[in-house]
Amino acid sequence: MSVPVAAAKLVRNTLANGVGSVVGILVGLALTPFLIHRLGLDAYGVWALALTITFAGGYASLSDLGIEGATVRYVAESSADRDLTALNRAVCTSLAVFCAIGLVLAPIAVALAHPFVLLFGVPHHLQDAATACFALVGAQLAFELPARAFVAVLEGTQQFIVYQGVELGRMLLQTALYVIVVLRGWGIAGLAGALAVSSLAALIAYWIVAHRAVAGLRASPFGASRSELARLARFGGGVFALRLVSTIYNQMDKLIVGIALGPRPVGLYEIANRVNLGAATISSASVSAVVPAAASLRREAVLLRDMFVRGSCYATAVSLPFAIAVLIFAKPLLLSWIGPSAAPAVGAVRLFAAYEILQMVNNVGSTMLYGLGRIRFPLIVNTTATLANLGLSIALVHPLGFSGVIVGTLVANGLAWPVLLWYYLQVFDCSLRMWLRRMVGPNLPGVAIQVGVSLALYMTVAAHTRSFLVVIVLVGVSIGASFATFVLLGLRGDDRRAFARTLRRAAGGRSVEASA
Repeated sequence: MSVPVAAAKLVRNTLANGVGSVVGILVGLALTPFLIHRLGLDAYGVWALALTITFAGGYASLSDLGIEGATVRYVAESSADRDLTALNRAVCTSLAVFCAIGLVLAPIAVALAHPFVLLFGVPHHLQDAATACFALVGAQLAFELPARAFVAVLEGTQQFIVYQGVELGRMLLQTALYVIVVLRGWGIAGLAGALAVSSLAALIAYWIVAHRAVAGLRASPFGASRSELARLARFGGGVFALRLVSTIYNQMDKLIVGIALGPRPVGLYEIANRVNLGAATISSASVSAVVPAAASLRREAVLLRDMFVRGSCYATAVSLPFAIAVLIFAKPLLLSWIGPSAAPAVGAVRLFAAYEILQMVNNVGSTMLYGLGRIRFPLIVNTTATLANLGLSIALVHPLGFSGVIVGTLVANGLAWPVLLWYYLQVFDCSLRMWLRRMVGPNLPGVAIQVGVSLALYMTVAAHTRSFLVVIVLVGVSIGASFATFVLLGLRGDDRRAFARTLRRAAGGRSVEASA
């Protein structure tokens, strides 16, 4: 596969994920204030805590033992080698593991529902609803976990447009159900029931589209292989360790705040986190197609270095403007979106944005190493940072409130950042000078223009309005200024021509597939 074809395919898949992410952000922007106003901040905090036991970003993701990530890698390799037998063996084994884990984990989660309610000090009037909520969220793991095997098929074969189609359908169904149950007064227990229904629908949809997307796919838990399980577990062990670190980082803050301060501060934390998730989702989408792409190009050192440098440049250009806009417009965004009750979360939003700016620069490198199976050194660094984060968060939560856990995250990961960058440069044989010239340099003009435009808009308009629509328009202008400057001034010469060719190829999806 040539550099232009590989780049175009990667960009096309990334754009598909980006569109899905933007839709998710817009739905979240509309749904969050609706839930808060209808449920109240205490109940919303309980709902946020219940979601920490789901697979999608919650602690249940640890239960896969790294099997999903290993499946994505080996499906990508088997697909590149056109080895359908190996692909089916990996998928069947993965499906068997997920079915077994789901059947074991769901009853345990249901049994722990009431202890969770007591642990988080849920107010007495919410305890029955909270118990039902935790139980139903735990029960839906029986549907959510097996679906991951089919998600791995779509990701490993780089069928990201199909994957996003299913995710869009699930999101629309879930949102409609959330609105219905809340309007009917069924509260957080109704939300959990709606989540279970959407998880079952997603499992069925993923099974259908995975078999349609891969001709000859035969996914059955009865086709599992012990030798394949051992192979998945060998690579999955490292992936599991990374996921363990990542999940602890993503969820421990809410647990620390919930245990130390109670559900209401968790609600405020979650408001800030929802804004942060907008920028984080764009950042994740910008590298979401990298794992299978890196795995399929594992023998092409030149292509991998180009993917690292060029991909880091493009991903930063896409995601950085969102984080900068959130950093600058945090106060008017929250006040116009949620109302005065969200004012205590403004500082937390800005801390989150600073953290995202720090992380997104290294996103492509870390994701590529995941696809290549070179995760030992990043695992050591990230584990050390997570332990430091845990200690700092516990120490700071009482003196600084819920913002203290975010300060702990920012400090710990800030110390790890230069160490990880050094390692990525070594692995991909890229000098610091090349990285600064081809990654940092093209993004600087966009940052400078965006900051200037945003501050002017903030002082003249945003600081004096309470219209959420007006603030969103201003955020869009800020982001658009950065994008336009990146393309017109940041990229020059061969890089600009390569960027234009890549976009043209990405738009011609059929020709890209044929060339590949």
